Amino acid sequence: MKKLIIYFSLFTLCLSSCKKIISIDTENAAPQIVIEGKINDQLIDQQIKISKTIGYTEANVFPKISGATVTVTDSKGNNYVFKEGTTPGTYINRMRGVPGVTYNLSVTAEGQTYTASSKMPNVVKMDSIGVIKNFFFGRERKTAAVFLKDPANETNFYHFNLYVNDILSERFYVNNDRLTNGNDLRIQLFFKPPTNDHDSDELNSNDKIKIEMECIDSNIFDYWYALSQQSNRGPNQGTTPANPTSNISNQALGYFSANTYQVLSATVK
Repeated sequence: MKKLIIYFSLFTLCLSSCKKIISIDTENAAPQIVIEGKINDQLIDQQIKISKTIGYTEANVFPKISGATVTVTDSKGNNYVFKEGTTPGTYINRMRGVPGVTYNLSVTAEGQTYTASSKMPNVVKMDSIGVIKNFFFGRERKTAAVFLKDPANETNFYHFNLYVNDILSERFYVNNDRLTNGNDLRIQLFFKPPTNDHDSDELNSNDKIKIEMECIDSNIFDYWYALSQQSNRGPNQGTTPANPTSNISNQALGYFSANTYQVLSATVK
């Protein structure tokens, strides 16, 4: 009995000695500029948004950068000056992009110049959208889907946005034709409501769905694909969080995309 007491005492001592409080020092990194810009093939107010990152411990409010000089030139020799609108940090020019044309962005802000380039791909028509019925463990689930014909004579990259009852899904949807070149495509988009939204992630009868489709270049595909691999994949899934590769110079975050744009809407039956 005495031996048992001694052994038990030693075991307890070992357990107690393994306890250690670890204090993690979360230092705030220096702010970085973030540029988010799109030029599409619609005659609209095209926008370039400029802001800054914030520290890990700071409130989730991203400072907007006013007073920047923002210009876009294209491979046809046109020059477009973007002026800051009523919303701070948002620069606007009413124009229409053209497929096959390369657009070059130049931003000068806080004494630094940032550049980017993107070639607008050809239009690939979104034939239709609809709802597909899947069965998981014997239970039916409805999923939004896009139907299109991928061209056989070119490499194509796609980016989608899904809205259900005007709520934007938090998933990132991208696709390429590496394995499906020239095929009829049926691309399923699984809905993910905002994190703080208590709505279901399932589609129900009479739900309104809207899908936006962008034909994008390879650099922008890499950007959205990196985000899709990091977001909303559940515990122990996906990749280690990191900033996606930007096509903007001078270590800026964000992206500059010249892309086509289409949108279709439907009602779930």
